[in-house]
Amino acid sequence: VKNERMEKGMNNKGKLLTLCVFAMMWGVASAVSDGRELRLHYDKPASYFEEAMVIGNGQQGAIVYGGIEKDVLSLNDITLWTGGPDKLVYTPDAHKAIPEIREALEGEDYRTAERLQRKVQGHYSENYSPLGSLSITRIGEDAAADVKAYQRWLDISDATAQTQYLKGGKLISTDYFASAPDSVIVVRMKSNTPDGINAIVAFDSQLPHSVSADGCQLQADGYVAYHSYPNYNKAKHYYDPDRGTRFRTLVRIITPDASQVKAYASGELRICGAKEALILIANATSFNGFDKDPVKEGADYKGIVARRMRLASAKTYDALRKAHVEDYKRLFDRVSLDLGSTDPQTASLPTDEQLKKYTDENQQNPELEALYFQYGRYLLISCSRTSGVPANLQGLWNEKLLPPWSCNYTTNINMEENYWAAETANLSELHKPLLDFIVNLSKTGGATAKAYYGVDR
Repeated sequence: VKNERMEKGMNNKGKLLTLCVFAMMWGVASAVSDGRELRLHYDKPASYFEEAMVIGNGQQGAIVYGGIEKDVLSLNDITLWTGGPDKLVYTPDAHKAIPEIREALEGEDYRTAERLQRKVQGHYSENYSPLGSLSITRIGEDAAADVKAYQRWLDISDATAQTQYLKGGKLISTDYFASAPDSVIVVRMKSNTPDGINAIVAFDSQLPHSVSADGCQLQADGYVAYHSYPNYNKAKHYYDPDRGTRFRTLVRIITPDASQVKAYASGELRICGAKEALILIANATSFNGFDKDPVKEGADYKGIVARRMRLASAKTYDALRKAHVEDYKRLFDRVSLDLGSTDPQTASLPTDEQLKKYTDENQQNPELEALYFQYGRYLLISCSRTSGVPANLQGLWNEKLLPPWSCNYTTNINMEENYWAAETANLSELHKPLLDFIVNLSKTGGATAKAYYGVDR
């Protein structure tokens, strides 16, 4: 993709976004035949959210840090929100203010119009909640000692992530992916060291919850606030054990020898000397639709998550991975983008260093531009596969009880931006969650129009 006139005088900061938007607008699809990799790759663990790798299956998501002594996966479920169905009219007869607002606007009295328009508003949107975090803490000898050749990467050609490094000359690796066909997050740890894998696996959450361990499985049960305010107004959550969306998270560890996994009364699991360990993470919530009370009319989330774990744990790692990759590539492989080749020395640098050189030094990097475009497609595939629940302001990845702008559905532009690539980048099926959301919104919108604007459908 190239436009000589537009490139003149434009630095790389503008080029990166512009080229990707043009690619989406024009539906560019040209074969990349040289086998170059579509990877975000780094030479050290992530220290904060923006450095981490994200995986998702459209419902569950994980933020992967790739730590050595302690690896953390921040977990999300796209249906886990505070609040519930809300039919309350907060300002009765609000529609009577409409003529006054129009009169103020006509007279260019914008201060009065601003004050009056608050009469036709409901409360602030609810908050998208973080599910929790899974920590894998190495125990025994100093886990960070004698570590060399650390690498971590996210391969967006098959939606798999991996960390690997040498310890005492022996390879230690961890693979991660979020499977849509099997509705689980998969983590596989392997170690060639004499002592194998020795680690404590634990679940924690910022939400009210309880955790228990039995055999090779953790079970976490919790709930979100039945009402909350955003971080820019009051910043408060209201909890009640009998109200709010519920969740159950199951974490199962599978090793060659079952005796290599031990459960503790504290709700933790310990891996003892295994050369390989498969960790499966399944979650379900009681969300049962936009108009259903998540407690009184909630989904059978306990049965759903038990079934997901039972079916997934009956499969081998290879079978899980094969189903995941085939499902993902059915969507992702529809479009390839070739903008030219990057200098091999530059392409070998970690992705964060490439970005820095691209923006600070105006360094040419067409492969990075193509990767950026494809990463957008990867994110949409990873967060838009749940009926009626489209990608939110951060896709489905969030670690904060009070996320920026509540991670809400900002329908004046941000929601639309999430879906710019759905049709033009050949991902039409991923538009359906948004289209379902719009249909649902029209139902509540009819009631809102009547209550707040005095308008019948």
